[in-house]
Amino acid sequence: MSQSTGGAPARPQGRLEDCNLLVSFAWRAPGRARREVRGRLRALGDPAPITVPTLSNGLLAAKTALDPRGVVRELRALCQASPQVLRHTTRWVPVDVWSPPDLVAMREAVMALASRIAPQETWRITVEKRSGAVLDREEVIRAVAPLVPAVVNLIHPDKILLVELFGNRVALAVLAPPEVLSIATMQVTRAQPGAAGKSGDEPA
Repeated sequence: MSQSTGGAPARPQGRLEDCNLLVSFAWRAPGRARREVRGRLRALGDPAPITVPTLSNGLLAAKTALDPRGVVRELRALCQASPQVLRHTTRWVPVDVWSPPDLVAMREAVMALASRIAPQETWRITVEKRSGAVLDREEVIRAVAPLVPAVVNLIHPDKILLVELFGNRVALAVLAPPEVLSIATMQVTRAQPGAAGKSGDEPA
């Protein structure tokens, strides 16, 4: 077993493209955020979760053996019962697939995911450009949007095609709004009259 300089076992390393969660956090507390992510995933039943830096301030990736959508669902329930459950992380988003940062590869990835949006469902695309990304948002939208034949709804879609652009990788996922956990959105929802039962979050 490899060891760190101090003789303690080295923490398992992971690759960005192996991760299935993206987690946002207050950028001044990356260490606390990493510990919170690993701690919460262990508490949910993953014995060995891994966190990976993304080189984008305030965002880390995580690899879990658990279903990432199930993680979001269980964390949402915990946060609804106790809003202070997550102190250092602010947004948890599942990742379905990673792609190289070129339009041909991204189109292939979207074609593989497009069946997750049923013809009768509405959808929108959200492209988030992170540190080091060189692709243009509008260029990405023009390249992949025609691959999804469903009706577009920019305000209240049934599904969201999320595209996260990094320098050397692109994360993609097809998500229903409740499959994204946003602490800020939950706080706003709780503050609204008659908010009981509302739980959907959406990527910005």
